Amino acid sequence: MSSTAAVTTAPGSGGAKTSWPEVVGLSIEEAKKVILKDKPDADIVVLPVGSKVTGDYLPDRVRVFVDTVAETPHVVSIRDRQPTTMSSTATAADCGGAKTSWPEVVGKSVEEAKKVILKDKPDADIVVLPVGTIVTADFVPSRVRIFVDTVAQTPHIG
Repeated sequence: MSSTAAVTTAPGSGGAKTSWPEVVGLSIEEAKKVILKDKPDADIVVLPVGSKVTGDYLPDRVRVFVDTVAETPHVVSIRDRQPTTMSSTATAADCGGAKTSWPEVVGKSVEEAKKVILKDKPDADIVVLPVGTIVTADFVPSRVRIFVDTVAQTPHIG
């Protein structure tokens, strides 16, 4: 990332920084550090690219949109009952013989990953979440969670 990225300020912001183009391409954690250095009171909201958002303006909110697959998507095993651990992958037998893990999509965009997964599992209910999101441990054989981590768009206040 270039250290010469333009600093964006909004009228009436008193010259305070209102967007962070320099964090595009960084991980969520790296981006949070940069934003919080400039705006310690920021309420950082991490969302997958394409998420629906409200149109309201909150001066402390900074939305960070992420897109790159960070972990191997897989169908969670019925044997994995820990709500914060997604390490157990379902077996093909758990899912009627279908493929249950896609390590080849790590590092790809969500759209690329969805195409690969749907090719192998056309009935997949794909859920895109930021890394670190707490999820339920219920077993849904058609659900594939994609965890994303890389900032894809310039975060800004609002």
